Amino acid sequence: MKRFGLAFTIWLAMFALVALVLGLAAIFQSGMIERIYLRQQSDRILERTEELIRTNNETASQSRLEQEVDTLARELGASVIVIDQSARVTSWSSGYGAGRRGMGMGMGPGLGSMMPGRNAPIDQSDLQAVLGGQTVVKKGDSPYFGMDMLLVAAPLKKGGQQSGAVIVHTPLAPIQANLRSINEAVIYSFLLGIAAATLLAFLFSRKVTGPILKINSVARSMAAGDFSRQVTGYPDNELGVLAGSINTLSRELKEKIETLEKIDSARRAFVANISHELRTPLTIMQGYTEALMDGIARDEKQKEKYLLNIYEETIRLRRLVDDLLDLRRLESGQISIRLEAADLARIIEGVAGQFNETATEKKVEVKYLLPGESLLVNGDPDRLKQVVINLVDNAVRFSPENGVVEVRGERLGGKVRVRVRDSGPGMSEEEKGLVWDRFYKSNQYSTGRDSGSGLGLAIARQIIDLHGGEIGVDSSPGEGSVFWFTVETIPGDTVKNIRGGK
Repeated sequence: MKRFGLAFTIWLAMFALVALVLGLAAIFQSGMIERIYLRQQSDRILERTEELIRTNNETASQSRLEQEVDTLARELGASVIVIDQSARVTSWSSGYGAGRRGMGMGMGPGLGSMMPGRNAPIDQSDLQAVLGGQTVVKKGDSPYFGMDMLLVAAPLKKGGQQSGAVIVHTPLAPIQANLRSINEAVIYSFLLGIAAATLLAFLFSRKVTGPILKINSVARSMAAGDFSRQVTGYPDNELGVLAGSINTLSRELKEKIETLEKIDSARRAFVANISHELRTPLTIMQGYTEALMDGIARDEKQKEKYLLNIYEETIRLRRLVDDLLDLRRLESGQISIRLEAADLARIIEGVAGQFNETATEKKVEVKYLLPGESLLVNGDPDRLKQVVINLVDNAVRFSPENGVVEVRGERLGGKVRVRVRDSGPGMSEEEKGLVWDRFYKSNQYSTGRDSGSGLGLAIARQIIDLHGGEIGVDSSPGEGSVFWFTVETIPGDTVKNIRGGK
């Protein structure tokens, strides 16, 4: 079944509504106009008839009465009959016939010979009513005149006493002709209104559906993957709100799709990176294991070396798995931070001492510098220690032989800032934005088996984010790098001396 469009539906609804309203109005007006017009004619006849009655009441002259009857008949274009209390005609004149007193040609049976003394052409019920003192107004077919007539009959008084009645018969044909003219005007107005309604309904439907079609076009573009189009130029109304919602939806979908693409890309990169990170230690372990199984090792010392290499790769593999699990738990919110008073000064001292042996092997000096005031912070001591370890480990790896790694703690208002400076090659602006990514490794001084997992900085950022702190890096090519983070402080006792060491 064919479905009509919205524009046609709106046009049809408006057209039907206007046509119904105008049609009912035309019918109502036609009936009202007819009733009002007839009432006006009746009131006019009654008014003139009452003047005739007043004249009759003021004078006893029959000639004066007949003169007034003639004048009224000509003025109204009607048949005017005066009867006495016995219903006998005392005076009669016709303003629409061929003459007066018996000269009414073509006026129905017996009317041509209606002369004073004869019975009046009126129904007995109406005659009794008017002779009883009532005013009678009615319209319809008259058997006396052979046409539709308007009858107005009023009591005639003389000296305060009823002496008869005045009966006026007016043809309805002229009145009906005027009514037809009025009804034709009403019909023409109805048709003109219908034409105007058709045009206005068409324009309105186009005005309403035009913007909707544009919005639909943008929505279809969105469905096809094109989020660059926007709906513009709409006022602050319902359509404007709809257009704004479509624009917002387009932007949000674009952002979400881009985010999903980034997540998918990161997932693929993560799978590739973890595969690479796992492949390297597993390959080394497999090679040394096969060498031991094939008897390649010539003596116990060489066997011990192979086993040590396998053990080191096992430790490296275990550290990689632990880092992956930690990062996953941190990102998914499975690890909660246990907030308490944590002394960053002790943490820095402990981490610096922990790296003495590793740094000595690489001929890198690790220094720390702490202020004389408290470095108590509101944080998780174990997780903050993990951050310091990751930053110092990263600095040691990137510092060349005879390099220096400096760890400094200081108060900044209501926060404690920890800075770890290395003697490495520094980083470009592009590289500074990548160091926080998982598995990212610089190719400058961090290669081979000592390159780390590439997860330490990503884990550090997640831990500091959970503490509500900030973490960042300041670096320039050839000038080394400074990694730093800040955490909210807890007021404590001030340490009297500056503690420093290697």
